[in-house]
Amino acid sequence: MRIAQPNIDEFYAAISAKLRGQEVPCAVTGGLACVEFGVAQHTEDCDLICPPEHAKTLLQVLRASLFGAVPCRYRKTSPPLDVRWLAGGYTAHFLWPTDAPEKPSLDVFGAPPRVSTPWEKETVGRFAGRHTVAEMKRTNRRKDWDQATALGLAMLEANDPRGWLHIFDATTLRTLIKKLSLGEEEIRQRPVLQLAKSSSPLLDRAVQTEIEFWTHLDALRLKVYQASHESYGRALLKVAKKPPTDLIAQHQTRVELAEKLLPERPMQDYGIPRLIEEARDATAVGLDPAILQFLPQVASHFNNIASIS
Repeated sequence: MRIAQPNIDEFYAAISAKLRGQEVPCAVTGGLACVEFGVAQHTEDCDLICPPEHAKTLLQVLRASLFGAVPCRYRKTSPPLDVRWLAGGYTAHFLWPTDAPEKPSLDVFGAPPRVSTPWEKETVGRFAGRHTVAEMKRTNRRKDWDQATALGLAMLEANDPRGWLHIFDATTLRTLIKKLSLGEEEIRQRPVLQLAKSSSPLLDRAVQTEIEFWTHLDALRLKVYQASHESYGRALLKVAKKPPTDLIAQHQTRVELAEKLLPERPMQDYGIPRLIEEARDATAVGLDPAILQFLPQVASHFNNIASIS
């Protein structure tokens, strides 16, 4: 007898509900949040923010969460869902290997990248707030910038002035500046907005340079984590050719290898100021130096990594 498969969105909602029922703060972000906020059409993947100190509870919830009859398992070389590595900025990856058309997968963030303010204070139901989602969208993927802009527009419509920080289309900025007020705090956080306010012809190039800077920053960040993960990933593939089916057993294997081979805080080891400077240097190649003065100050976007003791 074939077991009926649950609705994938209801499945993710049930995981969130179980966590909150155990007083674990969590928030769905990424593509599902963009669908919820009307700036994306569809996604089957779920990105979840969960404080690192609640990793053990989340692991037990995932172990107990079957999709139909299919249990959760780690993806191939995922770091362990452990407070040490989640706090260091790693992402833990899970899936439910079902034959159903919809295949659930879950990425767990303990220190969500680029988030500069406490995400826990402005969730919308089970979803992260628009500001959090938009900050996480400053990636090296082109489609994410359009979604960030759409989220920024929605924030301005809701009278949240932080929406100005997320609009990465110069034409849209020119239109909005004629209709809406722009505060000094937003200009301080994002100097390029001064060009919009003064109707400067540099605006288009400056906005594009911002995107290039964030793109370099994200690519360099990923490079740091990939380099730190390399030895661990190779070792895990060797010992886990036939991984145990139980999630806790899979977890124990990963923790044992991670304690030997996976640095807990690679971003701190590399140096956040160094990373930012390298992104600035990469952006500056062939560029009029005058444009660089309009790049944002981004150190606050690494606060949740830099604060690790």
